[in-house]
Amino acid sequence: MSAWLGIDGALGAFSAAMVRDDARAPVVASGDGKDALERGLQLIDDALGGVPLRALDGIAVGIGPGSFTGLRIALGYAKSLAFAANLPLAGVSSYDALEADARARAHPDRIAIVHGRAGVACARLTIAGGPTRVVCGDYNTIAERLVAETGGRTVYVCAGAPAGAVSALAEHGMTVQVSADRPIVPAVAIATLALAGRAPAGSPHALRADYGEEAYFERGGATSAT
Repeated sequence: MSAWLGIDGALGAFSAAMVRDDARAPVVASGDGKDALERGLQLIDDALGGVPLRALDGIAVGIGPGSFTGLRIALGYAKSLAFAANLPLAGVSSYDALEADARARAHPDRIAIVHGRAGVACARLTIAGGPTRVVCGDYNTIAERLVAETGGRTVYVCAGAPAGAVSALAEHGMTVQVSADRPIVPAVAIATLALAGRAPAGSPHALRADYGEEAYFERGGATSAT
């Protein structure tokens, strides 16, 4: 049996999940609100369900962007546990976690939007045959930067996108198809990607966070990258 523990604090409430390759349903433990620091270790223990850490193939953690505080707490837990149990640690982008479901990946033109502070987000736009564009900033700035990249295409918006950001895209002329699905529990998506070998694993010391929208405030405006 192969099994990975997934941990996330960047995409909303803190979540932990153990995913195995034996077709059993993932064991999931999710927090309620901002309780990562108070209940995070208990939720991780609940997700393990008595399975010792050393029996796992590795630990995977969301590396952002997203909630600054939640991200730092989840990274702290993941690095400490991986180091203590001598396990490989895989980092999974929040964008990849949002695109983990098959329906999202089936759309060659798609956008994953990660909520940050109030009115601010980071978005990754994937267009078939073109570069991937990442933009962080307020909703209107994101929309202005990305609309020009779509070329009039209909773009699929992955589940979990903040409503204000989606509205801004539409108001600026982007044709969007919004996912009607409930967002997958981030920790489940993260562990599943690691189990499938779609997230590189290595030393806990080498893992770095993507604070995304932090750069927006540090530089005083929107940021973008290809």
